[in-house]
Amino acid sequence: MYEPAVIEGWKKLRFHFFPESQIRRLRDMSGDLSISLVRPSLVEIPGGVTTQGAADGKTISGVYDRNNCLVASSFRIRGKDGRVDGDAEPDDLSKAVRDERDAYYLGRGSSHYGHFILETLSRAWAWNEFGRDRVPVLQSSVPQFARAFLALIPELAERIEIISAPRRFRNILVPGASFVIAREAHVEFKRMCERMAGHAMIRSEPVTDQPLYLSRAGLSLSRRTLEGETWLERSLEREGFLIVRPETLPVAEQIALVNRHRWIISPQGSACHTRLFSRICTNFVTVTSDYLNPNYMLCDLLCEGTSHYLNALAQPQIGTRVRLARFWEPRLLDRVRLLGALRQLGLVRNSAVFDDPAPDLNGYKLRWIEAARAQMKTRPDDKKKLLEAIDEVTASLDATE
Repeated sequence: MYEPAVIEGWKKLRFHFFPESQIRRLRDMSGDLSISLVRPSLVEIPGGVTTQGAADGKTISGVYDRNNCLVASSFRIRGKDGRVDGDAEPDDLSKAVRDERDAYYLGRGSSHYGHFILETLSRAWAWNEFGRDRVPVLQSSVPQFARAFLALIPELAERIEIISAPRRFRNILVPGASFVIAREAHVEFKRMCERMAGHAMIRSEPVTDQPLYLSRAGLSLSRRTLEGETWLERSLEREGFLIVRPETLPVAEQIALVNRHRWIISPQGSACHTRLFSRICTNFVTVTSDYLNPNYMLCDLLCEGTSHYLNALAQPQIGTRVRLARFWEPRLLDRVRLLGALRQLGLVRNSAVFDDPAPDLNGYKLRWIEAARAQMKTRPDDKKKLLEAIDEVTASLDATE
């Protein structure tokens, strides 16, 4: 038996198999992350103008006042003071089309599941109380899953307008973000998510002790594949887990799942954020590498129940020092750590043995090569370095395979 690490101030978070250097990093980080009990800011901007979300090759976010000064609470920030997007052009603002309606600003918008929830949806917290007589505006279009989330807020999704050119409204209401990436989360955000869950769940289902596993095995290459996950699906199913690939389910069904299962296990990824919509006390196990994104901790601190972070995703030495972007880099499951933690948490039998074939390092290398070739399209400046790395890894493949 071992004792997971606990960090002062984060009593309900447990860190399994993290090296001391990473625990120190997390302790240092804890002072920069906060949960706020007060509502975010809410400001009205007479004669406010907002724009489309991209122009001249740069992303843009935010609202400008009648003097074309950027409103501080309107643009995207990550971390302490890391502004994400650029400014609109002054000439574009001065030529903005006049709109005599009042608007509710929802932000720039995002097509990424996790960033939509944390950076776009988090501005919808004030809609029920202050927005219904206004036109809700987004600076860029969002995919169908995002509209499914917005549809869980009465009278919002069907009224949203996408800004295609600078537009100056009679008045723009700017709700502050109730979640700031890698910095702060407001309990108001969690309250809104729970209200949305109430609209998603047509009927209540009995809560079960059956563990739920949220698999990434069906995701595309660009979504951080895990070598050995199909093996893990089979092994956990034999131990009584319910295995679900979230991307195959409607949003309402995903929300219903996190309101039915007391234990949820998932590799680190956007699907973890669906826990925000749980109205029951859940215990969540995030399978991660020794690098833990702070947003997962912020989300979990908003939720009831214990959160476990299991450092059981490895990056094998494969013959090159070249690293792919974290979003693309495939990972290899550490089966010993995974089984040990699940036993200790009582989620599998003490006699459980994951006896499938040993990890396929050759298969991992082939997946790495595939990801590297795909990433050359997004990193043309690194093409030469990536090609050399691909050659190195190819040369290290087992010729008998």
